[in-house]
Amino acid sequence: MRDPEVFLAYAPRGPGLRCALAYLKDGRDVYGWFTGLGSDGMRASRYFLLENFYANAPTRYEAIDPSALHASWSLEEGRRHELARVQEAFVREWLVCGDEEEIKAYDAAELAVGEVNVRFERLAKFSRLQPNWTYYSAGFERAVLNALAKRWPLDYESDGD
Repeated sequence: MRDPEVFLAYAPRGPGLRCALAYLKDGRDVYGWFTGLGSDGMRASRYFLLENFYANAPTRYEAIDPSALHASWSLEEGRRHELARVQEAFVREWLVCGDEEEIKAYDAAELAVGEVNVRFERLAKFSRLQPNWTYYSAGFERAVLNALAKRWPLDYESDGD
């Protein structure tokens, strides 16, 4: 399994996790998974494809609900399986839901807690220079985040972190 590029944004004074993104590059395309708060305040999660992102052609965006990963969409079946493995590993490494010990650690540090949270010990890796604390993997491309932020249902814009 290839390692994905990842980005996370966390607002320590509320609402908590703003955005978590993992993606892979393959030829002209970028595909991955994201989760975070939607514009309606509810958690949103989607698999996505940015087709022709690295081509001299218009980029086509396609996103699907996680339950439809193996349904009929244009991502090839091999990429779908790889994406499912990447998403599972990313969640296991970075995110946690409803864990009492994690919530106690957040409460003790007086940090915002949401439905989905960054593993508490991982917060030490975040840049804290802005109101939204952020983490970027070494090969993360800001252009991918900018392209997604124009299209996704999350209440998170890429400028200003």
